[in-house]
Amino acid sequence: MRFTHFILISFSIAVFLLASGCASISGGRVSGVNWALAQNGGIVTAFSEEPEHPASTLNNGITSSEGWDNGEGWMAPISKNIGGRRSSDARREEHGRNWVMVEFSQPITLGSVNIYTIDSEKYPANSFGIKDLLVQYELETALKEKIWASVEKFGKGIGAQDNIIRNNVNGLISVKFKPVTTPKIRILIYDTNDMTRSGDNSNAQEGMARLIEIEAFGTGEMKSRDELQNIFGK
Repeated sequence: MRFTHFILISFSIAVFLLASGCASISGGRVSGVNWALAQNGGIVTAFSEEPEHPASTLNNGITSSEGWDNGEGWMAPISKNIGGRRSSDARREEHGRNWVMVEFSQPITLGSVNIYTIDSEKYPANSFGIKDLLVQYELETALKEKIWASVEKFGKGIGAQDNIIRNNVNGLISVKFKPVTTPKIRILIYDTNDMTRSGDNSNAQEGMARLIEIEAFGTGEMKSRDELQNIFGK
């Protein structure tokens, strides 16, 4: 009878999770929720921004680029030196010229991030969007030091040496990665599709970073059988 009771409870929980859009009883978190959204407590800041295109627009729920000329989306200058080889995440970070950070209302277990770069008929992503970027998360070390670590993304290409998204020409950049628990994430931007040489300096390039929205989704993790038994009784 006890085992049957346990099975019925487990089945009821599973049905509830499916009906509620992937709700999770793990730590009170809910998967499928966009934790970056302002109404869910997300706060967006950036290294720099243009006054007419502030970073605060990146979590208002608008993913369309059609409102760009009316102030929708974030924009900031970006530059890079093309004179040396930059193959690792760490070296890429040294040369990053701009970033956007999302702080959550609480530490969240994340498994995916959607990054909407500008993409419209007037401003196509392959001419004005973000080309290369890296998603990082705040990690607390055993010594209680807080550092930025790169997410371990799925679907790396053959021979890929790092977790950088490269050569993007699409409006939506969907990054799925090994789940991490963190209070904040950071998008490091290294290259844009409008990069041009800077003046007479053949090794320097300049462009404009343009983003529309950032979404961050949690993972729903069911508790183990033993944990359920402790909650509901054996």
